[in-house]
Amino acid sequence: MSSRPAIESIKMITALLAELEPRRDAAVATAMDAGCTWTEIGEALGVSAQAAHKRFRWLRHSPLTGEVWHEPPLGLR
Repeated sequence: MSSRPAIESIKMITALLAELEPRRDAAVATAMDAGCTWTEIGEALGVSAQAAHKRFRWLRHSPLTGEVWHEPPLGLR
């Protein structure tokens, strides 16, 4: 049995995730700027508020350019 279709499927899904993850991050940053709570953001992501906060708390974005980046405090870099 050839494993090629399985490998191609992994490649396709990985490429799709690479495209979608920045869009999700931008949506989370926008929600943060809009004053959404971590509970609301976590529910939308399907995780707890604590998990959402831990993963996305350092997200920042520019409303002008749409650029999103992670910016931990200087002491934590």
